[in-house]
Amino acid sequence: GRTEVTNGQFRRFVQESGYQGRPDVDPDPDYDLYLRHWRGKSIMSPDDDFPVVWVSWRNARAFCQWSGLDLPTEAQWEYACRAGTDTLYYFGNDREQFHDYGWAHAGRDSENHYTHPVARKLPNAWGLHDMLGNVWEWVEDDWRENLGGSPTDGSARRIDGALTKVVRGGSWGNSSSPHLCGNSARYNSAPTNAGPEFGFRVILTLKSVSP
Repeated sequence: GRTEVTNGQFRRFVQESGYQGRPDVDPDPDYDLYLRHWRGKSIMSPDDDFPVVWVSWRNARAFCQWSGLDLPTEAQWEYACRAGTDTLYYFGNDREQFHDYGWAHAGRDSENHYTHPVARKLPNAWGLHDMLGNVWEWVEDDWRENLGGSPTDGSARRIDGALTKVVRGGSWGNSSSPHLCGNSARYNSAPTNAGPEFGFRVILTLKSVSP
């Protein structure tokens, strides 16, 4: 996705599918967290061009099943984020340039304490916006402290007994330091958890066709 999934896109999914994100549809014990910004219980914007937040990993997967898209694996996410670079950020190593590329709590940017409309900052070299900052993005993988032993065949990491999923890229609530909003920034949360800093991005998986 060129941008994170927006409120407008997720709203269309809810309206067309009837999805409620609640126990009768999705057995999520924290369902009251679902789409709080749409229900007047959050200061995050419900406007169409803002990233959808207050969505769990399960909510993101439901959107993918409806749309025929997928969550990226962690490896796919980082490959797309880096866009051929090996620097701290996809724009280089200079933290002072972050203001031009992403939304994060970065000292002078006092207005950054909430989500912002997508694609208002410069993209990476492959035309992808907001890969760093704005919202943490759910990916398909189970959480592991390090990336050792990650699959090399394009599949997501699966770990027996794993309790959390991976989110990548940092959010509006983080500082712009590389370990919080850099190319390697990663965190984890339970797949039923939702919050004002959690959103997601999708990919279109290309199927190989035999000649």
